[in-house]
Amino acid sequence: MMLRLVAGLWICIVALSASYGATLWKVRQASAPASPQEKKTIELRKLKVINVPMISKGIVQGYVVTQLSYSVDADAVKKLDVSPDTFVLDEAFRLIYSDEKLDFNHLDKFDLRQFRESIKENVKARLHTDVITDVLVPEFTFISIEDIRK
Repeated sequence: MMLRLVAGLWICIVALSASYGATLWKVRQASAPASPQEKKTIELRKLKVINVPMISKGIVQGYVVTQLSYSVDADAVKKLDVSPDTFVLDEAFRLIYSDEKLDFNHLDKFDLRQFRESIKENVKARLHTDVITDVLVPEFTFISIEDIRK
């Protein structure tokens, strides 16, 4: 009889201690500050299609047609006075239009990685903040004047 009483008391103490420990651990996990990586909310923005004229020998040979998307830190973009959309489109247009090495007949040789990084860095410099996390290029093609006329 005494052994049953001690064993029952022991089981109750162990169960209560385990319950208390688990509750204490849960509360500490919930009240711990979130790391900066967890707080960052990424938002994907899709931009309109742009057409960049390709001029060779003083004649428009066709248009590079591209569509861009980019991801931003949603909290940081709310603090800006202007939307980064216009700056991303402007940088893309400038880079394509002024690239003398761009062979529009062989776009497969165009360095899209460098293009994306240049847009990201140039927008960062113009907005004075690191709001853009990545630039994506879902469409990048050339349409010649002959194809347009057809």
